[in-house]
Amino acid sequence: MHVGSLFSGAGIGDVAVNQAGFAHAWFCECAPYARAILEKRWPGIPVFQDVRDVNAENAQKVDIVIGGFPCQDISCAGSGAGITGSRSGLWSEYARVIRELRPAYAVVENVKALLGRGIDRVLGDLAEIGYDAEWDVFPAAAFGAPHLRERVLLVAYPGGHRGRARAPILAPGGDLALHGQPDGPVDWNGLRLEGPRAQAAVAAYRGPVVCRVDDGGSSWMDRLRVLGNGITPPVLRWVLTRIKADSEHVAQ
Repeated sequence: MHVGSLFSGAGIGDVAVNQAGFAHAWFCECAPYARAILEKRWPGIPVFQDVRDVNAENAQKVDIVIGGFPCQDISCAGSGAGITGSRSGLWSEYARVIRELRPAYAVVENVKALLGRGIDRVLGDLAEIGYDAEWDVFPAAAFGAPHLRERVLLVAYPGGHRGRARAPILAPGGDLALHGQPDGPVDWNGLRLEGPRAQAAVAAYRGPVVCRVDDGGSSWMDRLRVLGNGITPPVLRWVLTRIKADSEHVAQ
């Protein structure tokens, strides 16, 4: 299965694409620093510089499109312009790419505030182009990160092809074979209440805490930016593993 990556950043989340056994067909990233990292880490894979340039004529058709569209206008720390703002409004381009390329799945990521500042627009746009969707809030701490980082993960697929009896892709457990991957986040609901200090988070994370540094040269600022914009790899890997199992189930 091939993946097209929108709003790729430095490819932090895209590491999970390869870990889940998928191959990249193309990336899309506007920031020069992040784009340079993509080109070095995945040499030979096309990198579009503007999401507006990704269309059915010049982008390879893929099985899955992934991406976290800009959150600056949606985030509680942002401008408050909402999903129609100049940056978060690029969701409309994401929806256009889905409409034109018609992937079997699309994975959309954004901050938790999307639930009150635009999820209705996202779902409405997907429904208009014939896609159903399921979504939930996943804390990165439940997958081993030393911080909470709650994010909305939404999986969309063409409406009607799954059938009502199928297990939801994002639900822990169920009938999907997980190919040896952990069956869902650790103490998912408990972490929502207790945060990264919960015993489940302590048990899930075994590595050292590396603090992000905000002083020094310009490279540190670029590093901060791409870290902040990245999708947590273990979270996306779990989602993609579920998608892989679902696609095999649908094919049977």
